Amino acid sequence: MGKSGKARKGPKGPPKKPSGKGLDAATMTRRGFLGLAVLSIPAIWIGMEWRSRGARADIGVIGNGRPVIVQVHDPGCPTCRRLLNNVERAYPAFSDDIEFRIVDIETRQGASFAREHGVEHVTLVLFDGAGEVHQILEGVRSVDELESAFRSLQRQS
Repeated sequence: MGKSGKARKGPKGPPKKPSGKGLDAATMTRRGFLGLAVLSIPAIWIGMEWRSRGARADIGVIGNGRPVIVQVHDPGCPTCRRLLNNVERAYPAFSDDIEFRIVDIETRQGASFAREHGVEHVTLVLFDGAGEVHQILEGVRSVDELESAFRSLQRQS
């Protein structure tokens, strides 16, 4: 009780909104889950991208009965990226019959593959189903040229 003998009442007016400094546990949990969800999307995408790259680098499929196209690739090379872009435009029509792989010439596996086949980057090595080299295409090729080469490889199977 105050000096006048009356009971003290709280402050008058509407209740104050929280300033954000003293968040309750439920609000903090919601914000935490939201933040986790936002951060997990890029992490999932990166994981899927690495898995896809790993599968595309698996040249162990050469000689397993299906033709294989292997691009000897340097990720920092604009010409290699142009070739890859053209391959990715031409390849889908053949994906049921032909495998497509990429070896990074900057890796031990890619450099070894390139040496073994006497090629450099910006090159496609086309293998028949038995694992024999069918054709080597050096340099950037048009989508039409690639489709023709892939069609020829497809007929070899």
